[in-house]
Amino acid sequence: MPRKISEDQTRKQLIDPQLEKAGWYLHDHSKVKIEIPVDGYDAEPWNGVTDYCLYRENGEVLAVVEAKKTAVDVRLAEAQLTHYVTEIEKHQSFRPFGFLANGREIYFVDVGYAPKREVFGFFTREDLENLLYIRQNAVPLSSVSINNAIVDRSYQHEAIRRVGEAFANGKRKVLIVMATGTGKTRTTMGLIDVFMRANQARRILFVADRDALVDQAKEDGFEKFLPHEPCTRLRTYDLDTTKRLYAVTLQTLSNIFEQFSPAFFDLIIFDEVHRSIFNKFNEVLEYFDGRQIGLTATPANYINRDTFLAFDCTDGKPTYLYTYEQAIADGYLVDFELYAARTKFQRQGIRGVDLTEEERNALIEKGLDPDDINYEGTELEKTVSNRDTLRKQWEEIWEVCRKDSSGQLPGKTIVFAMTQEHALRLQDVFYEMYPQFPDLTKVITYKSVLTLIISYL
Repeated sequence: MPRKISEDQTRKQLIDPQLEKAGWYLHDHSKVKIEIPVDGYDAEPWNGVTDYCLYRENGEVLAVVEAKKTAVDVRLAEAQLTHYVTEIEKHQSFRPFGFLANGREIYFVDVGYAPKREVFGFFTREDLENLLYIRQNAVPLSSVSINNAIVDRSYQHEAIRRVGEAFANGKRKVLIVMATGTGKTRTTMGLIDVFMRANQARRILFVADRDALVDQAKEDGFEKFLPHEPCTRLRTYDLDTTKRLYAVTLQTLSNIFEQFSPAFFDLIIFDEVHRSIFNKFNEVLEYFDGRQIGLTATPANYINRDTFLAFDCTDGKPTYLYTYEQAIADGYLVDFELYAARTKFQRQGIRGVDLTEEERNALIEKGLDPDDINYEGTELEKTVSNRDTLRKQWEEIWEVCRKDSSGQLPGKTIVFAMTQEHALRLQDVFYEMYPQFPDLTKVITYKSVLTLIISYL
């Protein structure tokens, strides 16, 4: 068992270094003072002396730290801390924040405004000034109008209001499940806009697990819908902390998160969050104190229970749900039909042992050993694909796909290719066959993401 240490040892060995890590240097008495008497107290049950007082520049107390030895459950000191901050409030313009600490655990206390909560570390002076600004200037999210130039669909408005209701009821985390194509990016930007105009968030972080999603959030989200708010993308080699809107990959954030204080961000949005609740990435979610919004397009019944629990959805239901089926019923999405046209060779591959005697002899005449031939179906497209096969595939697609209103051109059709090179070959063959339609196809690819060829109306 760990050695028990006194309160004085706890402070010197554990709590003092934790304070200094957050910029509260004990030698700087303009920031920190130890054992400050509080007027108006009898000797019992407490001695009327705070363990630490953390000050703002004008000399007012920003926060009080109540320290206990490691063997004591520090939550039992909440009543003592409450009396201290309410007494100090009588002598200045606001009620100070509070921390309960025993070297192992730290709780943040905002007496009269929110329940205490465990935090990863002490907040900086800048963090506390920011929280004080929000406390003094925030208005209810429900009182702020939603910008229809950003979100103009009723279900997007409902998603924003449901989030507002959850946070108004004391939740610190919420989960939004919306089908792909229903405007998660727009809804997110609408949410951010409401938070900022309500003065409930001043520094906001958007997190995704792929570069493309991060760039989309910054360029097609922040810069398009919130052009007056300064934004940046965080990178390991470029930590610009002067902006209001930030975007970052989860992988980068996992490498740099400890360079921020736990309260640096007021609101954190995790895109495709069902992929984030595992391994070291869970540490990122737990480190930051800001309120969190999880986003995903994965159907709710496919999301694991850990994701629901991580976002305080203990009943297995997301904070807001807009399903693919509902989007189709409402006319915002169109259902798809999947047509799979594959030859026997494409399905089964080619193996020498399956060839006829005639085919084996033909290979031998060319100096090839039939028994060395063993192609999986997928390998055919990567290594043996030929233009004649591609022409037959396009002929079949053209014949069976849905047509536009003229009945002559294909409707929007997605063809999944094996590789980027395969997609480019498909496009080349298409234009050989249909040169009269020079702008009908487009290759879309992003590193390991499957290449798509999309035919437009």
